[in-house]
Amino acid sequence: MNGKKAFGDQFAGAIRKIMHVDMDAFFVSVELLKRPDLRGKPVIVGGKSARGVVSTCSYEAREFGVHSAMPSIQAMRLCPHAIWLSGDHVSYGYYSQRVFEIMRRYSPEVYPLSIDEGRIDLTGSEALFGPAARIADRILVEIRDELGLPASAGLANSGTTAKIASEYAKPRGLAIVMPGRERDFLAPLPVEKIPGVGKKSLPHFHRLGIVTIGDLAAYPEDQLHHQFGKWAVSLISIASGVSRSVVPHIPVSPSRSNECTFTSDLHDRDAIRLETRKLVEKLGFRLRRSGLRAAVLSIKIRDGRFRTITRSRRLSNPTNRDHHLFQVAESLVMANLPASAGVRLLGVAAQQLESGEMQRSLFDQESNSNHPTGEFYHAVDVIKERFGHHAATFGAPARNRIRVAS
Repeated sequence: MNGKKAFGDQFAGAIRKIMHVDMDAFFVSVELLKRPDLRGKPVIVGGKSARGVVSTCSYEAREFGVHSAMPSIQAMRLCPHAIWLSGDHVSYGYYSQRVFEIMRRYSPEVYPLSIDEGRIDLTGSEALFGPAARIADRILVEIRDELGLPASAGLANSGTTAKIASEYAKPRGLAIVMPGRERDFLAPLPVEKIPGVGKKSLPHFHRLGIVTIGDLAAYPEDQLHHQFGKWAVSLISIASGVSRSVVPHIPVSPSRSNECTFTSDLHDRDAIRLETRKLVEKLGFRLRRSGLRAAVLSIKIRDGRFRTITRSRRLSNPTNRDHHLFQVAESLVMANLPASAGVRLLGVAAQQLESGEMQRSLFDQESNSNHPTGEFYHAVDVIKERFGHHAATFGAPARNRIRVAS
């Protein structure tokens, strides 16, 4: 490890001991295992095209201002000598599983949050493995020594504080936030470090004079409720450092989205339908892996003349199953295609998310039909995690894919 950063004197008094593991430049780190000759060089994983986007990049590339989700054209201007790689999602899925296997050695309570980050509750593990801080350090060392991958982590009494601490610890560090010192740690950090505070909501915080998490903690609670509604409850809890959540707290109206900008405008309706299905499958996978269901589905279409439309529809029942999501997405997309210009960008978004398992009705038609069940989707997701998103797909068959009838 590059070093430990601790805030306080002891961790024994914590009610919960939650570790958030965040892999450092995960896609690039996996690529460097195959191409060690690229170590120390600016490497970018993403699509090197006029409409491509940076997936992730090495720290050497970040020194030139490159970052994830940046348009590839901008990244090429900032770092023209960077080495571009298209990515290997099969390898990323394999190493992601190995990371979570290491974490499960120390606790059964492991919560994968994405392909490159997850949480582990170490509260009950100390009797077997010693102090939580020692376990956390051991997990990072085993990830490094056994897999050759760098990771950072935060250890705190809640999942949200641990996540923020893991970002503070990057790269290759471990940040430990002692009980009672949460406010001291959080106060000077920018408010956008709070999960859920993004580009759209950040200007609203700034207009209120809330720049740091400390500003948020000091803001009158009644005014926060007026400005943010039910979300204010979690914002106050997080800013005060008293949140006890292990899994991420989801704001009242969060969203998940996937979109794709095409190298050339699409005109063929079947091609557009296929791309819609691909986006829905990725979105459904993300929802199921986060334990979320969507109550509203939205689509975004941008045509070749850069005109953008969005449409939304409330679902009859909140769901995370691809075949339900696709029926709605396909209907919205096909009914709103541009009359003359082709489709430049296509996106789907799940909104008004709910956590928890789907509730089965006594009259649930899926229980006596050919519709895929929850167990079916679990099996499909396992295949995707192991071999990549393209290993199992719905709809038209493709070479080297498992075709799943919908």
